[in-house]
Amino acid sequence: MKKTNLGSLIPKICDSTYSQTELYQFVNLVQKISLSYLKYQEVIGKHIRWERRERNSELEDMAIDCVAGLFMRNENNEFVQLKRYFEPHLEARPRPDDEELLILLRRLAIKKTKQELSRIFKERDPEGAKIIRNIRVAVKNSRDFGTFREMGREYIYFQPEVLESKSEYSLVASIDAPADEMPDSQYLRKEQPTIPEKTLRDLYLEKYTPKDHVSTSIRKMLRVTASEDKFQNCLPTDAIARLIRYTNLEVVRSKLVSQIEVDSPLDYVRMKEIEEAKQLVLVKIKSKIQVQYVRSDKISPEKGEIYYRTLADVLDDITHNKKIESYYRHLRKYVPTLTQKQYRSEERTIFEYLGKLTKKWFREYLKDLL
Repeated sequence: MKKTNLGSLIPKICDSTYSQTELYQFVNLVQKISLSYLKYQEVIGKHIRWERRERNSELEDMAIDCVAGLFMRNENNEFVQLKRYFEPHLEARPRPDDEELLILLRRLAIKKTKQELSRIFKERDPEGAKIIRNIRVAVKNSRDFGTFREMGREYIYFQPEVLESKSEYSLVASIDAPADEMPDSQYLRKEQPTIPEKTLRDLYLEKYTPKDHVSTSIRKMLRVTASEDKFQNCLPTDAIARLIRYTNLEVVRSKLVSQIEVDSPLDYVRMKEIEEAKQLVLVKIKSKIQVQYVRSDKISPEKGEIYYRTLADVLDDITHNKKIESYYRHLRKYVPTLTQKQYRSEERTIFEYLGKLTKKWFREYLKDLL
């Protein structure tokens, strides 16, 4: 590994005695750590890039965005987070050597990258983030589920005592295995492949009902794997999330089809009322932008118009059941040069507040109508 000289570099970063060259060297190292983690996530199957095309610069930009928060300064021009993290280690005796400091730096940079990735994923795919969150809540609140991580993926399984198998192993496992310990590979059938998602979907849909809670859906999926001896007795969390999303979409599609098939004068009137509600919300949000932000010079008239047109697109997507995109992706349609970093620092606070307000007002109108 190339010599990093962190033993002298990190103290300079913490006490602000660094040169520009040294700062550039340190930022470049932190970015490389983040970039290597992002590339690893792609290797194990995560969709990290906004675009599916292989563009190295995009991943590099995302890496620097992920660790940018580490370089926030206070009024004394000090890197607050870096000082808070490293100074206790630098004050220890003996002081950590270069290798130990590199381990500490990797830990910090990867933790920050994970935090930012979580936020980016929520921004990019709010529906997917909601499903994952609901799955984790269901697992946490249900005593019959267990989880483990392997090769960067999280897996969910039934606790051994849940399944009504009379095998010798199940009886021993249910008595001897601690509740917070992962069952061994025999119970999980680790020598077998993971069940293909198409096979899981076909078998699960035989048991599925639209009103199932998330925990019920997970149980039904796990019972499918338990009954299929040629596959592992556990499921990746992301596969469960994709299947829940698929069934949610099918429910929406069936409702839309039924609405089309029984289209009536009442349905037409209701759609007209929803469109009128949308226009009322747009009038209110345009007034809000002008009065609170444009007239007080918090944003320019041009930006106010862009915000208004973008929020109109958001409402249009909601009323026409289109795929819901993130606020950032919507805004970038009118500002093609907008980067994630610029969005977070210059646009997100005001624009996302206006977005939440728009949705809140629209929901209130719909409650009155429906």
